[in-house]
Amino acid sequence: MMHQNEAKSLLIIDDEENMRHMLSALLKKMGYLIDTAKDGQEGLEKVQNGHYDYVLCDIKMPQKDGMTFLNDARVMMESTTVIMMSA
Repeated sequence: MMHQNEAKSLLIIDDEENMRHMLSALLKKMGYLIDTAKDGQEGLEKVQNGHYDYVLCDIKMPQKDGMTFLNDARVMMESTTVIMMSA
């Protein structure tokens, strides 16, 4: 578990509310500062307005899928570790 002063920020992008909630609860317990987005478009807006150490992103989503999000956001996330996931 991380100390508060070394907590890393993590953005979870997934269209399934249950998945966002489960990952948020688990990762908060591990000491991460969590933010969530319901699709790639909302995720892109959050990346434009803030910094994240990590991004967990679903591949298949409505509006803007994970690969489109990654392509659109990659210049803003040069030092961010991105993990793409799929159920």
